[in-house]
Amino acid sequence: MKLKRISWLAALLLCLPLAAQEQTRGGIPADVYYLMPSFGQGMIYFRGQLPAQGQLNICALDQTLRFLDKNGKELAASNMENILKVQIDTVSFLRFEDAFYRLYPVAADMGVAVMREVKIQANVKQGAYGTTSQTSAIKERSTMYVDGAVYNLTDDKPVAYETSEWLYLYKADEIFTLNKKNLKKLFPARKDQIDAYFKAGNKVPVTLPEAVTLLRMWE
Repeated sequence: MKLKRISWLAALLLCLPLAAQEQTRGGIPADVYYLMPSFGQGMIYFRGQLPAQGQLNICALDQTLRFLDKNGKELAASNMENILKVQIDTVSFLRFEDAFYRLYPVAADMGVAVMREVKIQANVKQGAYGTTSQTSAIKERSTMYVDGAVYNLTDDKPVAYETSEWLYLYKADEIFTLNKKNLKKLFPARKDQIDAYFKAGNKVPVTLPEAVTLLRMWE
């Protein structure tokens, strides 16, 4: 199932000097590079296998599950296609169509799901004071972590990256585009109320709090 993406993050950031930047991974701030602010105790749930535990995090750049071995070395999990769900501390992530979605429950088995993308931006033109011509969240660094390797870049050839977060719906182990059709699918007893909501001129929510509030109206 192909998913339509609805962004709720669009903030323009300026180029910051490396000496003053926050903790990074390959030039990307750790809280952007990973889906959790730090590695935490977690559980991996597989299809057809027993679950496994470890110190876990998820890389937003390549959507891989990362874990720390007994020596504290960071490794990437193999056989990703067998992973169904990951819980890190109290936060749950569903893996669907090769990406991890952070779950915000509204009912026992459904709610809002958020997927973060971090993409390298090619041929981004700079404006005054290090700004760029694009409206998504962009920073520029002299290094970039791509496909498991750190690339050192010259100062005259900076690489920009863009970070966006996308809102979806989830039910059980499936992800759905956030739209009127799927709202009615997930809330079949509320079809008339959903129709009335949109006929009144309301739009699909574009922020996480709005989406959670809307779903709680119909749970």
